[in-house]
Amino acid sequence: RLYREGLIYRGKRLVNWDPKLLTAVSDLEVVSEEEDGSMWEIRYPFAEGDGALVVATTRPETLLGDVAVAVHPEDERYRHMVGKQVHLPLTGRTIPVIADTYVDRDFGTGCVKITPAHDFNDWQIGHRHGLAPISVLTLDARINEHGPARYRGMDRYDARSAIVADLEAQGLLLSVKAHKLMVPRGDRTGAVIEPM
Repeated sequence: RLYREGLIYRGKRLVNWDPKLLTAVSDLEVVSEEEDGSMWEIRYPFAEGDGALVVATTRPETLLGDVAVAVHPEDERYRHMVGKQVHLPLTGRTIPVIADTYVDRDFGTGCVKITPAHDFNDWQIGHRHGLAPISVLTLDARINEHGPARYRGMDRYDARSAIVADLEAQGLLLSVKAHKLMVPRGDRTGAVIEPM
């Protein structure tokens, strides 16, 4: 019930969720291997004034559940932007720019989207900053009622395609680059695991 309502209590741990088995699986049942993927660079416009932060992500579909954009507190490029608000693309929401030492200044653009309900590292960042997670996936990995109406009910990969197309149509997709990444799969189903 709490998951369906998008409520996750603080202090609870995310689990590896197999959307095919519809159950949590242990770390021992997850096999991560390097695969070919993409890195999407997306503009998050400032809520006030001109300009935008550019966020690099390998999972654009999860931006629907973003609650912040993080930068490294010592990164001179972004230090003065901490505390500002940016428009979260496609959602009608604004989210804060926060500073966290987890951010790798040299990876991607140095700006990280924070989606605590769907990423283990983001969960920790969200917890440190008191950010409430927003769960946007159903247990079978479809966009739930917390996502914009246009994407609700879509499989995560169909939603990814639609979101990327909509970002491009709105001039918010800066680039798509080939990227190698570690993909966690359930050892029994081969399905891509979702942190839940």
